[in-house]
Amino acid sequence: MTTSDLLALWTEATAAGRLAFPRCAACGAWNWYPMPACRACGASNMRMEEVPARGAVHSWTRVHRAFGGEPVAALPYVVVIVAIDGAPGVRLACLQDEPGDPVIDSPVALRPVEGEKGTGRWLCRGTATTG
Repeated sequence: MTTSDLLALWTEATAAGRLAFPRCAACGAWNWYPMPACRACGASNMRMEEVPARGAVHSWTRVHRAFGGEPVAALPYVVVIVAIDGAPGVRLACLQDEPGDPVIDSPVALRPVEGEKGTGRWLCRGTATTG
């Protein structure tokens, strides 16, 4: 399966409200960002596997400037790197869906950005503290 095929499956899953990542059928390693061959064993037999839409805050940053034109959210916005619970080693960049500063290692729930079918963008909630 090519990288383009895997990305098409990713956007289809996101559009349907499902979180899925490529996983090697040979060794079981998760491979995100998708590549045509497994990073762990080199096999080219990838499959998309659905996981629960939750994880934990790994890192975050507050963005104050638009990149390449229109911002993806009202400025400033917070991008959170989420370690996905059901896919060890997979981290996904998400937009924070609440005010306050994220807390590292706090649990989060994810949901796809509504109205942007097929973009692969996800929002996360449960990250912030207002203190």
